Amino acid sequence: MTALHRITQADTEDPVFAAIAAADEAQRAHLAALDGLDEDDDAQMRRANAASYAETVAFERLMQVMPTTLAGLRALVERYAVEAEETERWSVGGSYLRHIARVLACESKSPFRPSERQFPESRQEVVRLIPNRLGGLS
Repeated sequence: MTALHRITQADTEDPVFAAIAAADEAQRAHLAALDGLDEDDDAQMRRANAASYAETVAFERLMQVMPTTLAGLRALVERYAVEAEETERWSVGGSYLRHIARVLACESKSPFRPSERQFPESRQEVVRLIPNRLGGLS
């Protein structure tokens, strides 16, 4: 079993951080272009469409960047969780991604063994035992 290493400041040179920042900035610019948009104004529509295209391109570029550090991988998972929560409101995909991000945040020098403090969902109580095929309880 491989131990996770502690992330150092030097590890933040990962190219995924710049790609995340670019995608976030493109999203902010797109939202700003939509604020108060008059759909009958051709110039405003061109700006909004250009901002939409730029956001799509920035996100596609983000999807092509390979993180080079554990911190970068965690940041990418967090960014995808935000995206899933914003665009797939009825899905639990964002929750799944956040769980993976919490696992990645476990900075341990020993083999990976999550503690109850880190993952409170591991302290769930058994509500009902499932009978085995012979009629006894498992």
